[in-house]
Amino acid sequence: MHDHGRTAHDRSLELMWDKVRQLADQHEYMGDITRDEYRIRKTAEVFTPTELVIEICQQLDIDQFAPGKTVIDPACGDGQFLIVALGIKMYHFGMSREDALEDIYGVDIMRDNVDLCKRRLGGGNIVMGNTLQPTRTFTLQTPEEVRLMKDWFVDAVDLEDFFK
Repeated sequence: MHDHGRTAHDRSLELMWDKVRQLADQHEYMGDITRDEYRIRKTAEVFTPTELVIEICQQLDIDQFAPGKTVIDPACGDGQFLIVALGIKMYHFGMSREDALEDIYGVDIMRDNVDLCKRRLGGGNIVMGNTLQPTRTFTLQTPEEVRLMKDWFVDAVDLEDFFK
């Protein structure tokens, strides 16, 4: 078998993307949550297929996912972008799941999405809230989530430090 010009680095990246794809596909696309037409209109939920998430991430400088680099999805839904970021941190940079999750943040306005995203990632900094209105509270939001939204988006004086 000939790789016709592909370097070992190219093959290594291809294998990493395959592992990331497998990780993302362990979860049924838009699974576990009933999304009727009313909910979609009310929340503007749009879920991005795995292949499109990977294609988007492949266009980024992979070092943006390096250890210590924060990844945040301000409308994380079921975690489709975050699971890919987790996979890149683990498979390309060799981070443990626990260490990678310390760099990953997600926010969503729907309780079921937040809970599904946390289950899917195996933890992480995933909270219910609204990044456009971080002081807004929701009935199903926990006191800890209210505090974290304030800490992350209202009291944060140096956002550049947060997003390192």
